Amino acid sequence: MARFDRMPEPMRSHLMYKNAKQAIENRLLDIREAADFLHVSEMSIRRWTNSGALKCFRVGGKRERRFHMADLEDFLKGSSGSNLRPLGFWDLKAQDGAHLTHFYSGKKEALEVSTAYVAEGLKRGERVLAVMPPERSRELMANLNRLGIPVKHGQLLMSEGMDSPEAMIRYLGSIVEEPGPWRLMGDGAWTLRKNWDLEAIKTLEKAGESLDSKAGRLFLCQYSLEDFSGAHIMMAAEMHSHVIFKGGLVKSLYYKQTP
Repeated sequence: MARFDRMPEPMRSHLMYKNAKQAIENRLLDIREAADFLHVSEMSIRRWTNSGALKCFRVGGKRERRFHMADLEDFLKGSSGSNLRPLGFWDLKAQDGAHLTHFYSGKKEALEVSTAYVAEGLKRGERVLAVMPPERSRELMANLNRLGIPVKHGQLLMSEGMDSPEAMIRYLGSIVEEPGPWRLMGDGAWTLRKNWDLEAIKTLEKAGESLDSKAGRLFLCQYSLEDFSGAHIMMAAEMHSHVIFKGGLVKSLYYKQTP
């Protein structure tokens, strides 16, 4: 075999690329790296491996999950039809069971996104729950009527939210146990109307992470950059695996997996 340093430059570059690619493909990824690659939460990764949908290896005394890149790529190809769900706006899609947050500026953007998200679910035959202040609900219904979106009996539920996190968690729990698929969205403005403090909202978001891990569930939580404090926005970034902002869907750099 020719010595590496005597190879022509194009051949040498190709060999370096091939070796680097092979090293990446052979390396085992941990659960956080797998979640990053698939753009989902670690909880979704655990659910898919537990069900056998996603192949993994168990290593060490703690039986920690490890993944081959090829298996993740195969899963992604296979999920293109069943596990990726269109959000209805900006050509964005998310994994089934995703817990997303949308940071918006102005009521117009909030209503455009919520209308498109709800309409997409209704058109796909999903059941939809929208939690928002009453005037937003009226505007949402008016938009759906203008778009000519048919709503079957019992398909769309509207709520102004409950007075306490405990009551709201019980309500959401009863909803997601009913036959789906479900698409849930909440404009955080309703929590301000109920005079919830930061800890109350955080309690609800923590519960939401466990609820959305069920198959056939999709959660979208909206937060106004004008009405919520910096502490609220940071909390939302920590509680959601992905953030929708200025037309894009990105993994939250501040996401903290709930123990």
